[in-house]
Amino acid sequence: MPTEDTISDQLGQSTQLRLQQLKGQLFEVALVAATLVGIVSLLVLFAQISNDAFRPATASSAWFLAYFGTLVAPTAAFTLYARRRPAVRTANAKAFAAVYGGLLLSLVTYAVVDSLSPYDVFIYLLFVSLPPVLVLAYDRTTDDRTYTGPLIPVSILVGIGVAALVDGPISEPLGIAAEWIMYFGLVTVPAALLVAWLTASRRGRRTGATAGGVVAAGGLAVAVASIATGANTSLLVVLFSAFVVPTGYVIARSVRTNPEGRVGLAGPFVLIGGTLIGAAIVERLEIENPDTFLTPTLLLESWDGLNASNAGVYPQIVGSIIIVGFMAVLAFPVGIGAAIYLEEYAPDTGLRGRLATLLEVNISNLAGVPSVVYGLLGLALFRRTLGFGTGIVISASGTLGLLILPIVIVSTQEALRSVPDDLRQGSYGMGASRWQTLREVVLPEAIPGTLTGTILALARAIGETAPLVIIAIATTTYSPPSGLFSSGTALPLQIFAASANAKPEFRHGVVPAAAVVLLILMLLMNATAIIIRNKYAREN
Repeated sequence: MPTEDTISDQLGQSTQLRLQQLKGQLFEVALVAATLVGIVSLLVLFAQISNDAFRPATASSAWFLAYFGTLVAPTAAFTLYARRRPAVRTANAKAFAAVYGGLLLSLVTYAVVDSLSPYDVFIYLLFVSLPPVLVLAYDRTTDDRTYTGPLIPVSILVGIGVAALVDGPISEPLGIAAEWIMYFGLVTVPAALLVAWLTASRRGRRTGATAGGVVAAGGLAVAVASIATGANTSLLVVLFSAFVVPTGYVIARSVRTNPEGRVGLAGPFVLIGGTLIGAAIVERLEIENPDTFLTPTLLLESWDGLNASNAGVYPQIVGSIIIVGFMAVLAFPVGIGAAIYLEEYAPDTGLRGRLATLLEVNISNLAGVPSVVYGLLGLALFRRTLGFGTGIVISASGTLGLLILPIVIVSTQEALRSVPDDLRQGSYGMGASRWQTLREVVLPEAIPGTLTGTILALARAIGETAPLVIIAIATTTYSPPSGLFSSGTALPLQIFAASANAKPEFRHGVVPAAAVVLLILMLLMNATAIIIRNKYAREN
């Protein structure tokens, strides 16, 4: 029979267990409540910003009725139809990604290349791409591929150095050629090679070569037709290569491989058609539009500090894209490489092991350092030590690169640690080297986690203001940056400057509209990383 001590022990354990369960339930409720409060607060904030930017209350009821009948209702009906049919939903998702992704890629490519000079971009792209191609060509002629992987980034750096040396002597005679020829080489030729490679991998080399030739011929036909009509030849060549070609390829492949979901390909065109029809009805019937500041003027013009209706942030948008893009080029290879060394190559014992541990601790601590401190670091490094000019793009990109570097390293380390050791041991058991195991087994498994860190880093960097103010980046410029060593600005700085304008239409109109543009830029960058992450996650 149980004694009194046994019964009291059982009661005590039962009471402790109930208390632990109660603590767990209370903690779960607190987490859910905190999450809901955060989500509701963000929704309220976004609603207020959107209301100030779009000003829907200034539109007439007929405007809402027109767009509800031509845009909202058809799009909602098509979405509900597609969600109930997996094949249609899959084709719809691919069509949306191809149409809007291609359109966005075309516009960004044209804006950035036009700002930096297509001749300089062509020279750098040519000399940067040739050395890796030669390394890969040599790789096909030999069975020893131990050094192929490390040679590719080294060859890219060599190509950048050679391009910097020959840019001056080559750019002057190259300037004789028409500008659209540079865009043809920058966009149409890579698009033709990509289509040829994709088609050849599925339908044979001859068919792939034919497909690539059709794309190149189409680009030339577009150029000739635009010259004859007096249109912007460079823009049309870019639109054809980065928008029409991928959209046509995705649609043709979906029609061939997914006949049950062909209807889903109409999804993006339902949205575009509804928008155009609604706009035509509003203009035809002279319906009163919302008095919004989110207009083409804001997106395509330069800044006007006197008249809010003429204020544009086109140079700031292009500057943000160039600064964040070059920041990614600087920070991500270094961060991922450092994480790979610390996780895969750094020793665990001895003096080098203790140094690696100390380095990891400091990197983790750097992830929480205030951004203004990185501004001081950038000022000391780029302005005083390297002697770079005041407020130039490369200083801004380098400073933001230092800011996100700890985030990239820590997230990549966690992604590498999540790869099971059984996969490594199995690869070693098959006779693979450490580099082959890392390249073929570890990195593909770690890519989703690495891209998660990339998303966090981009989201933090694109909205930073304090580091750029410290290194004297201009708050207002009237033209996009023309190079990495030219002056430029970013959209958050212009928002910060406009918020202090004495006129209320700037503070309560232009600032919210520019904030919406900044949020859209951030969401588009993050969406690209999320799509790539999900693709690798599905494949693995």
